[in-house]
Amino acid sequence: MKRTRAILFTFILSGMLLAACGGKESATAGHHHGAASERYETTASVSEMPKFLSSYTDNTQATYATVGELEDIIKEIKCYCGCMDEETGYHDSLHRCFIAENKDGEVKWTDHGAQCGICLTELQDAKRLHDEGKSVDEIKQFIDNKYKGTES
Repeated sequence: MKRTRAILFTFILSGMLLAACGGKESATAGHHHGAASERYETTASVSEMPKFLSSYTDNTQATYATVGELEDIIKEIKCYCGCMDEETGYHDSLHRCFIAENKDGEVKWTDHGAQCGICLTELQDAKRLHDEGKSVDEIKQFIDNKYKGTES
């Protein structure tokens, strides 16, 4: 009887430890990537926010409002939420998490970034570092060092 309890206890403890080790995947659990999972809206400029943001928090709306200021920087930053597709170029940078296309001044926004805490936090970090006077290379290095372990 004691041996059965010991074995049962070992299996339960092992299961708990294995579940805890999988924690990094939970950052993107339920988070789907690709055109079918995104909403799009075109506005006249990068300074005009899409209406779909009204269903998100003030924090998300404020974060999106920084995209225009940081556009050149976030085109250089890798996104670590798992959306990057370097083969097809579909998602090629953090910029693509917020703007699907910027053509002739019109901006096709995507809500991918609004659905993803990693994308939002990366953008917030880029904004903070930019405001501190960091270079693009310094911002990229910070983002890479902080997020590279969160990829799914």
